[in-house]
Amino acid sequence: MLEVLVLRIEDPDCFWVVIKGCSPFLDHEADYQKLNSAMNDFYNSMHQNIEIKPLILEEGQVCAVYCQELKSWCRAVIKSIIPSADHYLAKCFLVDFAKYIPVKSKNIRVAVESFMKLPYRAKKFRLYCTKPVTLHIDFCEDNAEIVPAKKWDSAAIQYFHNILKATTQVQAKLCAVEDDTFEVYLYVTIKNVKVCVNDDLVAKNFACYASPTKNEYLDSEKARFNIKPDSFSSKPNPALTLWPMLLQRKDFQGTKSSRGLDFLTQSLQHTWYKGVVGDLGPAAAVLDKAVKWNMDSLRDSSKKKSEHQPQCVSLKDCVESSAYWPIKRGITIYADLDVLAESALSQKPSEKPLRLAEKKEYDEKNSCVKLLQFLNPDPLRVDGISDLQQLQKLKSGTQQPVMVLRNKIEPCLTIDSSPLSENLKKALQRKKYPGPSYTESYSWPPIARGCDVVIISHCGNDPLLYLPPLLTMLQMGGCYKSLPSRNGPLVIIVCPGWKKAQLTFELLGDYSMSSRPLHPMFLTIGLHKDEAKNMKLPRGCDVIVTTPHSLLRLLAYQSLLFLRVCHLVLDEVEILFSEANEQMFAILDNFKKNVKMEERECAPRQIIAVGVHWNKHIEHLMREFMNDPYVVITAPEEAALYGNVQQVVHLCLECEKTSTLLQVLDFIPSRAQKTLIFTCSVAETEVVSKVIESNSIFCLKMHKEMTSDLNNVLEQWKKLNSGSHIVLALTDDCIPLLAITDATCVIHFSFPSSPKYFGGRLYCMSDHFGNLTEQGSAEQGDKKPKSVLLLTEKNASQAVGVLRYLERADAKIPLELFEFTAGVLEAKEDKKARRPLCPYLKAFGFCKDKRICPDRHQINPEMDMPRKLSNQALPVFGYIKMIPCYVSNATNYFGRIIDKHVDLYATLNAEINEYFKDSSNKTTVKKVKKFGLYGLEEKTSFHRVQVLEMSQREDSWVPGNVLVKFIDEGRTGLVATDQLLNLPESFSAIPPQAVEFIVCRVKPTDGEMEWNPKVTRYIHHKIVGKLHDAKVVLALGNTVWIDSMVHVTKLSNLRTSVVDYNVRAEILSMGMGVDNSEHVEELKKLYKRAKMTTSEESLNQIPTPLSTSPSESAENTTCLQGVQQEDSGVEKETGSETKSENSTSETLSENPGDIPISGALQPQLKSFHPQVKWFQKDDVVILKIKIRNAKDYKCEYFRNRVVFSAWVGDKFYLADLELQANIIREDCKCVITNEEPVITLAKEQRGSWCGLLRQKNPNVAFDFDHWEECDEDREEGLFPEVVSARNLSCKVAEVTEDSDSSADDSEDSDSE
Repeated sequence: MLEVLVLRIEDPDCFWVVIKGCSPFLDHEADYQKLNSAMNDFYNSMHQNIEIKPLILEEGQVCAVYCQELKSWCRAVIKSIIPSADHYLAKCFLVDFAKYIPVKSKNIRVAVESFMKLPYRAKKFRLYCTKPVTLHIDFCEDNAEIVPAKKWDSAAIQYFHNILKATTQVQAKLCAVEDDTFEVYLYVTIKNVKVCVNDDLVAKNFACYASPTKNEYLDSEKARFNIKPDSFSSKPNPALTLWPMLLQRKDFQGTKSSRGLDFLTQSLQHTWYKGVVGDLGPAAAVLDKAVKWNMDSLRDSSKKKSEHQPQCVSLKDCVESSAYWPIKRGITIYADLDVLAESALSQKPSEKPLRLAEKKEYDEKNSCVKLLQFLNPDPLRVDGISDLQQLQKLKSGTQQPVMVLRNKIEPCLTIDSSPLSENLKKALQRKKYPGPSYTESYSWPPIARGCDVVIISHCGNDPLLYLPPLLTMLQMGGCYKSLPSRNGPLVIIVCPGWKKAQLTFELLGDYSMSSRPLHPMFLTIGLHKDEAKNMKLPRGCDVIVTTPHSLLRLLAYQSLLFLRVCHLVLDEVEILFSEANEQMFAILDNFKKNVKMEERECAPRQIIAVGVHWNKHIEHLMREFMNDPYVVITAPEEAALYGNVQQVVHLCLECEKTSTLLQVLDFIPSRAQKTLIFTCSVAETEVVSKVIESNSIFCLKMHKEMTSDLNNVLEQWKKLNSGSHIVLALTDDCIPLLAITDATCVIHFSFPSSPKYFGGRLYCMSDHFGNLTEQGSAEQGDKKPKSVLLLTEKNASQAVGVLRYLERADAKIPLELFEFTAGVLEAKEDKKARRPLCPYLKAFGFCKDKRICPDRHQINPEMDMPRKLSNQALPVFGYIKMIPCYVSNATNYFGRIIDKHVDLYATLNAEINEYFKDSSNKTTVKKVKKFGLYGLEEKTSFHRVQVLEMSQREDSWVPGNVLVKFIDEGRTGLVATDQLLNLPESFSAIPPQAVEFIVCRVKPTDGEMEWNPKVTRYIHHKIVGKLHDAKVVLALGNTVWIDSMVHVTKLSNLRTSVVDYNVRAEILSMGMGVDNSEHVEELKKLYKRAKMTTSEESLNQIPTPLSTSPSESAENTTCLQGVQQEDSGVEKETGSETKSENSTSETLSENPGDIPISGALQPQLKSFHPQVKWFQKDDVVILKIKIRNAKDYKCEYFRNRVVFSAWVGDKFYLADLELQANIIREDCKCVITNEEPVITLAKEQRGSWCGLLRQKNPNVAFDFDHWEECDEDREEGLFPEVVSARNLSCKVAEVTEDSDSSADDSEDSDSE
């Protein structure tokens, strides 16, 4: 056991210590004191001699540096060099003190050999067999688990710090030495209790135990210093830096001993020279003693190595494990030393006590670990996990399927073996890059060789898939010598939008610092011809990052700039071809024409296409523009599209899946077929296998309870005669075990629970995935693999994803699936009723993909009613004056509306500043609440702010930062919590004064959905803080749409006004925006669909009394506007009135002129129709009446009719519903559930109703929410058992039609 003193902690895998006490590794402090004294005397006396300064500085160089903090010369290793204006600054690691310090080049000296004899005082330690873990969240499977990690969590590092800070003694048990690191069990003493830090981290779920690698675990017969054969190569082993003198010896290069024993002996027994340091005898003597002690052990172990091999534990002979492999129940099993004890009987008598003592030590250790992991089970192992699942995890962890479908690639699994330049490797390591990912390990080699490459992966939007090898390629200047000697780029990176291009450009700038100067350029060009004509590339620009439209505009006027292009990178290639198809093929044609020039024969030509999804345009790209490309696809479901797998979908009811399955199977195959049928449970597997066998088809089965039959199933699967048909029913967890890749058909009897499982199923047919050279042939058409998906009502939520995948596969899609998906999308849209309105819909009138957008795309009358600034609501039409305070983007601003009579913002601002002038009113908030309103002092003024987000800090005494919104200006910012002031109730009650403004009828060019920052900056400097005139065309919630917005200057002398600028025209003039004429029309369509009548429409409906003068008429009009706003507020709270089209009763438009509009009609003459949601089961229909706090409710039942009535406040609600079919009156009931009436109607005949009512009612709609929530618990849902597959489309169409009807009309309408 070594007693140590901790000097520096980075994480449990890297901490630096000084060994003290009695130990073979002890270095006497007196020796180091003599060393420091000698170095100070030597370098201080020779400071005038320039010869001791190093000629060059390199990373990893050993030298002597002067430390200002220690006031001493120290031994150091240079870690990095930073150039400066007058000198170089080196980041150095003091090897005797474990400190990183910056040192000027003038304070660096050559390391004199005499000072390098003594081993480094600071030793690098790490915890033995203790690996970090982290919490992994799988959103696809909706679960979380603790899994191994590549780096330590900050919480684990902090806990490790706290343990070592609180300890009174630190001890370490040496287990192995790997490279330059001692691997130890670390023991700390806290309050007279000794704790093993390795075990403590595992017990606290900060770490897990991992099996040691070969030749690393500690055995009494193995060396204490593990030096591998490859250590003695041309590059010194970092482990030898513990004895720096060894680096000067030449004999280590020729050493061929498998363990390095002779060399280690000679090295450690090397005579310690006497120099300026003096006599180093004590340290040398200790090290010599350690050598002899270790050498005796090593020689004995070499003789008995074959006799005493540790025993390993295997799991069903499927996975080879080491002596430390975790077995069942999370218990760690060490080597079985009973066998070793028996073999000890044949040993010499002197060796027996040693073996028995070792056995006792191992037994104790084994018992402790068992107890520890029994009390604190391995976080990687869950209770109840089966052997099949454990085996599946082990296999899936060691072998991940990769689809290299063209040309073989040897992957680079580590950063050292990657085809990158040394400088780039160092740059990646400085940025804590963990190493090439699975996709990168296969994509980097062909890119670095200059080959055409297509990469499709789930991480296909990461530029690091191609940037590092591409930068390495650019370092080889010799291959570009044949190019024309003119200015022009070598690489063009085309991105789908300016945002991705900017991200790639910034990443390129970070890593190009480690290579020769490339002078990259981020290129965006607008619609103006002059901009493209006058564009000048910087001299030496080798890389351009741009978008398709910008590149094509530059090509049109300056095509000669691209004669030197050798590498064309298509980032997110599927988006490029889907959104800019014509532009991309024009760019490719130009590239193809340029690379065919004679003077470019020796220059490289390369196209790199990277993306997330495969589509048909990539196929055309490979055929026409690439030369024998490498295809790397690590997403199995995308590889199936490339491999031309036939995708078939059958819509059926859950109860009809078995019969549909039998229709799909080929009972008389023309060729040998292997079919996999995937199920979701053991019971379902058994049922499917019995059904298939009953129809005379040979069927195998495999699930988690049949692990013993694994080999038998595989043998039967491989024995297949021509013309026969074999079927295997299995569950998803059997895929890694069977490792089947030669199936010809996959049937998804149960819907895959995630895309990962869906891809795993398709990968079982990977042997039959066809290359592009084979596709289209008759032979390949007969052998085309097939994927059959059975889609039922239980899988409604996945229907949208299935439809998108089938569209990309060019599969035949049933009409029923389109209708089914339309209903699902409408139901999802209804569930987003409380979400904010989609920002793209507000800004441009459309959203690119409503299917995946999380926000609302319909107007909600309750949420979108124009809010009130004071006693008046926002204007919904007319002219206003406004001041923008904050510019979000080119067309979206936050500001305030200026009232010519009263400026509420100015009044509020003056009162707040007056209030907080009194220092006694400046009371700091003690407890900050989310969404709370507070005061904030900023420079010399005070503002009202609302807390949006709060940072979580463990140290409650340290003030944290919060994200706040300035509710009267619209901007956001981070402030410290101690800056927040308590706000009086009088100020909190005033509504926020910031209003959102959107300029209409203009959108970004090139199909972009985000405004270019150049436009936003220009508009910001032009409009912020200035008074503008604007015309309001629409107002919803806190948003006002304006068309147009101008700045007007009044010429008082001429009594006229001049328009300085129009904001929309300014945007168009920059060439970064285009006309969007449909913007306002699309918004008005949504507005009318929600029946939110504007004030302008209300004026048309309400007759204005005759006035004797225009001023009187204007006054009445203003009054009517106020009445309308008041009525709107009432409707928002209690529901809108039903306006029946067929009713001949009196309506509001028929009010006599002498009756005040604002006066409410008598309750007995008016009723309100409530909103009704319904769904059905096999025997009942349930109606939900969407009103709350109903009083005196009554429900009357008739054979084919139900009448419901109730009072809510002073409003009377009535619903008279004529039903589609008959009901049993006696079995019907009405109850209050969650403060809402719920009516249950018993059907006279069991079965499905095609609809609820005989005639459509806009206030009655199907309850999609209930169907979405309950499709997991019942089998009928939207499609009961009695509904056949033929009327499935009719059913969905009816439901969709009812839902559309409800959306087209208001929720509550007025009727009598």
